[in-house]
Amino acid sequence: AFSVVSKLLSQQKLDLLHELVSAEVLQVLKEKISLLPDNHRDALAADMDAIMYSTEGDVRIYYDDDGRKFVSILMRFWYLNGANLPDEVPGETKVFQIVFGDESTKEKRHLLTANYEFQREFTEGAKPDWTITRIEHPRLLE
Repeated sequence: AFSVVSKLLSQQKLDLLHELVSAEVLQVLKEKISLLPDNHRDALAADMDAIMYSTEGDVRIYYDDDGRKFVSILMRFWYLNGANLPDEVPGETKVFQIVFGDESTKEKRHLLTANYEFQREFTEGAKPDWTITRIEHPRLLE
């Protein structure tokens, strides 16, 4: 889900995210993404093969005022991206230079992070669909 959503964000195809992302988050994303420079928008995309590591940051079970049961999982992802970002992007972990072929051909990759929160209702009879309720790409999508 992270890879699919991040690519759609990068391509500004927010209309395709209605089933995956909460309406509140989509509204905020529409405003932020329209203001991003192209290189930051390109850096949002995470190919499946480029995800280096993922871990859960927080897992919560809670009930709303009507007694419905929810589970929320915050996931953190580290991914490589070849967007044309400056070498000194604050908050970025590291810049890698990967050499393919000869020494004159270098492809620069950035190790970036993203936080996505997934929520699902577990009340009996509720649809078993997960919804993304928070999307953060530090220093890119602020």
